[in-house]
Amino acid sequence: MSSCVPNGKARNPLVSHIFTADPSAKVFGDRIYVYTSHDVDGQTNFEMTDYHAFSSDDLVNWQDHGVIIDTSGLPWATNLYAPDACEKDGQYFLYMPNSGSGIGVAVADNPGGPFTDPLGQPLLTKSIPGVEDVDWLFDPGCFVDEDGQGYIYFGGGQPDTGDNARVMRLGDDMISLADSSATTIVVPAFFEASFMHKRNDIYYFSYSTNFEGHSAYLDYMTSDNPMTGFDYQGTILTNGNINLGNNNHGSIVEFGDSTYLFYHNRKLIQDLGGDNIYERSIAVQEITYSGDDIQQMEMSAADTTVDQIKCLDGFAEVEAERMAAEQGIETEGDQEIGVHIVDIDTGDWIGYSQVDFWDGATSFVARVAAAAAGGSIEVRIDGCDDFTSEAGTVIGTCTVESTGGDTTFADLTCAITETSGAHDVCLSFTGSDDFRLDSFHFE
Repeated sequence: MSSCVPNGKARNPLVSHIFTADPSAKVFGDRIYVYTSHDVDGQTNFEMTDYHAFSSDDLVNWQDHGVIIDTSGLPWATNLYAPDACEKDGQYFLYMPNSGSGIGVAVADNPGGPFTDPLGQPLLTKSIPGVEDVDWLFDPGCFVDEDGQGYIYFGGGQPDTGDNARVMRLGDDMISLADSSATTIVVPAFFEASFMHKRNDIYYFSYSTNFEGHSAYLDYMTSDNPMTGFDYQGTILTNGNINLGNNNHGSIVEFGDSTYLFYHNRKLIQDLGGDNIYERSIAVQEITYSGDDIQQMEMSAADTTVDQIKCLDGFAEVEAERMAAEQGIETEGDQEIGVHIVDIDTGDWIGYSQVDFWDGATSFVARVAAAAAGGSIEVRIDGCDDFTSEAGTVIGTCTVESTGGDTTFADLTCAITETSGAHDVCLSFTGSDDFRLDSFHFE
């Protein structure tokens, strides 16, 4: 068993190769899965048509599971806003709003998807009693209690449109409703982004406030009942310049010995020199409790946030899209090939935080696909470019030869300088012809 103690930290933004928003974080097995909406590059409104999933067991290296569902598989939906996911009896359920007009559900056997729509229509519409006067029928938050009962929280609206937060019990199958009408939760300054978590038998209902008096905060209420009796407690996260004073959406999850808040901001677009409020990026910060109260915190503008909790095993197969940071690359994939790295150009790189070389490795094995020869992978430890503050050390360079096609993957092995212990690893690329990277390991 490895004795590796990592010293890495999660990057802020957590994901940088696409714009992501509305993170729903849940623990399934020994990993955190984060389900996000997707802001298309350059969009000028909230026009999202697919969902992505990311997962990690160390909080720093995040695997991109790709598109888990999009509007092409949802005949009733054209615009996919903030989702949430739950697990019950070994199945995974993704709750999806179509703008503010209705909420559907998709099902998968794997938390990383793909998800499919079993109903072919929304689960929640304004025809349901108790929902007719909800301003925005969106932002579902699902929660499964210890007794197996599932709940769905939803709603939103502008000030002066009434009480817009609702909750309903889900059926045993999680794709039907157990209640004939919705229950109203009276929430101060409620705007959107309902979410529920439970700690010490206390139910924590968190949400985004409206913009009256200040930009959107993440606030919370508590109760000893998942549907009624909530009392306002205060603010979890204030807004900040890093978010351009705009909207937010949070989720709270316990993982290991700590509790984490996932939310979105506008740091990535600002790092790129822009100020488009419709291009968001997800982040994570650790929550501190005082007794049962959540301590208020500010939105971090730092480039790193929470501590890495375990090393990445370099002798196990590492999916190339399980990255801590990157520059220039994209991901692509389908169910046959799986998600992998594409659009690799000279000067691009991918960083992996605190990779364990154990007692020593002398080879690097990469699974690549190339229609023609002409590229290379430079393996660096302890830094490269903007991944760390250090330039790093080159321990090996692998020349990419043709594998017979750009989707024909084969193993490429090259020697490296013998290396042991924990190191940040950076793969730097050159390429006169396109090639793709699926995974790698050390030997």
